[in-house]
Amino acid sequence: MAGGVLFLGILASFVETTYIVPIYAAVMIVSTGSRSILFRRHINWKIASRYIIGLLPGAFLGIYVFQLLPKDIIKLSMGIFIMVAIFLPVTKKEDRLDIGIFVPVGLVAGFFGIFFGASGPFTSSFYIRQGIIKEALIATKASCALLEHILKIILFGLIGINVLAYGGTLLCLALAVIPGIYIGKRLLNKVSDRAFLIAFKVLLFCLALRIIAIQIHKIFFA
Repeated sequence: MAGGVLFLGILASFVETTYIVPIYAAVMIVSTGSRSILFRRHINWKIASRYIIGLLPGAFLGIYVFQLLPKDIIKLSMGIFIMVAIFLPVTKKEDRLDIGIFVPVGLVAGFFGIFFGASGPFTSSFYIRQGIIKEALIATKASCALLEHILKIILFGLIGINVLAYGGTLLCLALAVIPGIYIGKRLLNKVSDRAFLIAFKVLLFCLALRIIAIQIHKIFFA
Protein backbone atom coordinates (compact mmCIF):
# COMPACT_ATOMS: atom_id res chain seq x y z
CA MET A 1 0.00 0.00 0.00
CA ALA A 2 2.94 2.32 0.69
CA GLY A 3 5.25 1.26 -2.13
CA GLY A 4 2.89 2.47 -4.84
CA VAL A 5 2.76 6.01 -3.47
CA LEU A 6 6.55 6.11 -3.08
CA PHE A 7 7.04 4.88 -6.66
CA LEU A 8 4.56 7.49 -7.92
CA GLY A 9 6.51 10.23 -6.16
CA ILE A 10 9.77 9.17 -7.76
CA LEU A 11 8.20 8.97 -11.24
CA ALA A 12 6.56 12.38 -10.83
CA SER A 13 9.98 13.87 -10.12
CA PHE A 14 11.59 12.69 -13.37
CA VAL A 15 8.97 11.67 -15.96
CA GLU A 16 6.84 13.79 -18.29
CA THR A 17 3.41 14.36 -16.70
CA THR A 18 1.35 12.52 -19.32
CA TYR A 19 3.46 9.36 -18.93
CA ILE A 20 3.61 9.15 -15.12
CA VAL A 21 0.42 7.15 -14.56
CA PRO A 22 0.78 4.87 -17.64
CA ILE A 23 4.34 3.90 -16.65
CA TYR A 24 3.24 3.44 -13.05
CA ALA A 25 0.36 1.23 -14.21
CA ALA A 26 2.58 -0.89 -16.48
CA VAL A 27 5.05 -1.67 -13.68
CA MET A 28 2.28 -2.27 -11.16
CA ILE A 29 0.75 -4.87 -13.52
CA VAL A 30 3.82 -7.01 -12.88
CA SER A 31 3.57 -6.48 -9.14
CA THR A 32 -0.20 -6.89 -8.71
CA GLY A 33 -0.34 -9.63 -11.34
CA SER A 34 2.20 -11.77 -9.51
CA ARG A 35 0.37 -11.30 -6.21
CA SER A 36 -2.97 -12.15 -7.84
CA ILE A 37 -1.55 -15.41 -9.20
CA LEU A 38 0.20 -16.39 -5.98
CA PHE A 39 -2.85 -15.73 -3.82
CA ARG A 40 -5.58 -16.48 -6.39
CA ARG A 41 -7.38 -18.91 -4.05
CA HIS A 42 -7.95 -16.11 -1.56
CA ILE A 43 -9.55 -13.58 -3.94
CA ASN A 44 -12.97 -12.39 -2.79
CA TRP A 45 -14.74 -12.29 -6.15
CA LYS A 46 -17.91 -10.74 -4.70
CA ILE A 47 -15.94 -7.63 -3.78
CA ALA A 48 -13.86 -7.67 -6.98
CA SER A 49 -16.95 -7.88 -9.22
CA ARG A 50 -18.58 -4.90 -7.52
CA TYR A 51 -15.35 -2.93 -7.66
CA ILE A 52 -15.16 -3.46 -11.43
CA ILE A 53 -18.73 -2.22 -11.92
CA GLY A 54 -17.75 1.16 -10.49
CA LEU A 55 -14.22 1.15 -11.90
CA LEU A 56 -15.20 1.23 -15.58
CA PRO A 57 -17.32 4.41 -15.66
CA GLY A 58 -14.99 6.09 -13.15
CA ALA A 59 -11.91 5.52 -15.31
CA PHE A 60 -13.66 6.63 -18.52
CA LEU A 61 -14.78 9.85 -16.82
CA GLY A 62 -11.28 10.33 -15.42
CA ILE A 63 -9.53 10.05 -18.79
CA TYR A 64 -11.99 12.56 -20.28
CA VAL A 65 -11.31 15.13 -17.56
CA PHE A 66 -7.56 14.40 -17.74
CA GLN A 67 -7.48 15.72 -21.31
CA LEU A 68 -9.13 18.98 -20.26
CA LEU A 69 -6.88 19.95 -17.35
CA PRO A 70 -3.52 21.75 -17.65
CA LYS A 71 -0.70 19.26 -17.06
CA ASP A 72 1.03 21.51 -14.50
CA ILE A 73 -2.15 21.44 -12.40
CA ILE A 74 -2.29 17.64 -12.64
CA LYS A 75 1.31 17.27 -11.48
CA LEU A 76 0.76 19.75 -8.63
CA SER A 77 -2.27 17.68 -7.59
CA MET A 78 -0.08 14.57 -7.54
CA GLY A 79 2.30 16.27 -5.12
CA ILE A 80 -0.59 17.30 -2.86
CA PHE A 81 -2.07 13.79 -3.07
CA ILE A 82 1.22 12.26 -1.90
CA MET A 83 1.49 14.78 0.93
CA VAL A 84 -2.04 13.91 2.09
CA ALA A 85 -1.33 10.18 1.83
CA ILE A 86 1.64 10.56 4.20
CA PHE A 87 -0.55 11.77 7.04
CA LEU A 88 -3.66 9.74 6.22
CA PRO A 89 -4.59 7.79 9.38
CA VAL A 90 -4.85 4.01 9.16
CA THR A 91 -8.43 2.89 9.69
CA LYS A 92 -8.79 0.05 12.15
CA LYS A 93 -11.34 -2.67 11.68
CA GLU A 94 -14.77 -1.42 12.68
CA ASP A 95 -18.34 -2.44 11.90
CA ARG A 96 -18.53 -4.04 8.48
CA LEU A 97 -19.90 -2.04 5.60
CA ASP A 98 -22.40 -3.36 3.07
CA ILE A 99 -20.52 -5.08 0.25
CA GLY A 100 -22.28 -2.80 -2.23
CA ILE A 101 -20.02 0.03 -1.03
CA PHE A 102 -17.35 -1.31 -3.39
CA VAL A 103 -19.29 -0.06 -6.42
CA PRO A 104 -18.82 3.63 -5.47
CA VAL A 105 -15.34 2.81 -4.12
CA GLY A 106 -14.42 1.46 -7.56
CA LEU A 107 -15.97 4.51 -9.20
CA VAL A 108 -13.91 6.97 -7.14
CA ALA A 109 -10.74 4.86 -7.44
CA GLY A 110 -11.18 4.59 -11.21
CA PHE A 111 -11.62 8.35 -11.61
CA PHE A 112 -8.78 9.55 -9.38
CA GLY A 113 -6.53 6.64 -10.39
CA ILE A 114 -6.22 8.29 -13.81
CA PHE A 115 -4.66 11.35 -12.16
CA PHE A 116 -2.77 9.88 -9.21
CA GLY A 117 -2.12 6.26 -10.22
CA ALA A 118 -2.07 4.95 -6.65
CA SER A 119 -5.54 4.48 -5.18
CA GLY A 120 -4.35 2.34 -2.25
CA PRO A 121 -4.49 5.11 0.39
CA PHE A 122 -8.19 5.59 -0.43
CA THR A 123 -9.35 1.98 -0.92
CA SER A 124 -7.41 0.22 1.85
CA SER A 125 -9.68 1.22 4.73
CA PHE A 126 -12.74 -0.19 2.95
CA TYR A 127 -11.16 -3.64 2.62
CA ILE A 128 -10.19 -3.61 6.28
CA ARG A 129 -13.64 -2.52 7.44
CA GLN A 130 -15.13 -5.35 5.40
CA GLY A 131 -13.03 -7.80 7.39
CA ILE A 132 -10.66 -8.54 4.50
CA ILE A 133 -7.26 -9.24 6.09
CA LYS A 134 -3.98 -11.07 5.50
CA GLU A 135 -4.01 -13.32 2.39
CA ALA A 136 -7.53 -12.22 1.40
CA LEU A 137 -6.48 -8.56 1.59
CA ILE A 138 -3.38 -9.13 -0.54
CA ALA A 139 -5.26 -11.22 -3.12
CA THR A 140 -8.46 -9.17 -3.46
CA LYS A 141 -6.73 -5.77 -3.43
CA ALA A 142 -4.14 -6.96 -5.95
CA SER A 143 -6.74 -8.40 -8.35
CA CYS A 144 -8.79 -5.19 -8.28
CA ALA A 145 -5.65 -3.09 -8.79
CA LEU A 146 -4.51 -5.34 -11.65
CA LEU A 147 -7.72 -4.70 -13.59
CA GLU A 148 -7.49 -1.01 -12.77
CA HIS A 149 -3.93 -0.73 -14.13
CA ILE A 150 -4.74 -2.65 -17.32
CA LEU A 151 -7.67 -0.30 -17.93
CA LYS A 152 -5.45 2.76 -17.41
CA ILE A 153 -2.97 1.65 -20.06
CA ILE A 154 -5.78 1.00 -22.54
CA LEU A 155 -7.43 4.39 -21.92
CA PHE A 156 -4.17 6.35 -22.08
CA GLY A 157 -3.34 4.48 -25.28
CA LEU A 158 -6.65 5.60 -26.79
CA ILE A 159 -5.68 9.25 -26.28
CA GLY A 160 -2.26 8.70 -27.87
CA ILE A 161 -0.06 8.07 -24.83
CA ASN A 162 1.86 4.87 -25.56
CA VAL A 163 3.91 3.46 -22.66
CA LEU A 164 6.16 1.65 -25.15
CA ALA A 165 7.84 5.02 -25.71
CA TYR A 166 9.59 4.18 -22.44
CA GLY A 167 10.04 0.51 -23.35
CA GLY A 168 13.60 0.17 -22.06
CA THR A 169 12.77 1.91 -18.79
CA LEU A 170 9.67 -0.24 -18.33
CA LEU A 171 11.65 -3.45 -18.84
CA CYS A 172 14.23 -2.43 -16.23
CA LEU A 173 11.53 -1.40 -13.73
CA ALA A 174 9.49 -4.55 -14.26
CA LEU A 175 12.55 -6.77 -13.75
CA ALA A 176 13.48 -4.80 -10.63
CA VAL A 177 10.09 -5.50 -9.02
CA ILE A 178 10.89 -9.17 -8.32
CA PRO A 179 14.21 -8.75 -6.45
CA GLY A 180 12.74 -5.63 -4.87
CA ILE A 181 10.01 -7.70 -3.23
CA TYR A 182 12.58 -10.21 -1.96
CA ILE A 183 14.96 -7.57 -0.59
CA GLY A 184 12.09 -5.64 0.99
CA LYS A 185 10.85 -8.73 2.76
CA ARG A 186 14.33 -9.45 4.17
CA LEU A 187 14.88 -5.86 5.31
CA LEU A 188 11.51 -5.64 7.02
CA ASN A 189 12.60 -8.36 9.43
CA LYS A 190 15.59 -6.27 10.47
CA VAL A 191 13.98 -2.83 10.77
CA SER A 192 11.50 -1.83 13.46
CA ASP A 193 8.04 -0.66 12.42
CA ARG A 194 8.71 2.78 13.90
CA ALA A 195 12.05 3.25 12.12
CA PHE A 196 10.58 2.11 8.81
CA LEU A 197 7.57 4.42 9.14
CA ILE A 198 9.71 7.45 9.97
CA ALA A 199 12.14 6.85 7.09
CA PHE A 200 9.30 6.20 4.67
CA LYS A 201 7.38 9.35 5.61
CA VAL A 202 10.48 11.56 5.51
CA LEU A 203 11.39 10.32 2.02
CA LEU A 204 7.83 10.75 0.74
CA PHE A 205 7.56 14.20 2.29
CA CYS A 206 10.73 15.34 0.51
CA LEU A 207 9.54 13.95 -2.83
CA ALA A 208 6.12 15.57 -2.49
CA LEU A 209 7.62 18.90 -1.40
CA ARG A 210 9.93 18.90 -4.41
CA ILE A 211 7.06 18.24 -6.84
CA ILE A 212 4.84 20.92 -5.28
CA ALA A 213 7.61 23.53 -5.21
CA ILE A 214 8.57 22.94 -8.86
CA GLN A 215 4.97 23.07 -10.08
CA ILE A 216 4.08 26.18 -8.07
CA HIS A 217 7.13 27.90 -9.57
CA LYS A 218 6.06 26.87 -13.08
CA ILE A 219 2.45 27.96 -12.62
CA PHE A 220 3.00 31.30 -10.87
CA PHE A 221 6.55 32.42 -11.61
CA ALA A 222 7.68 30.87 -14.90
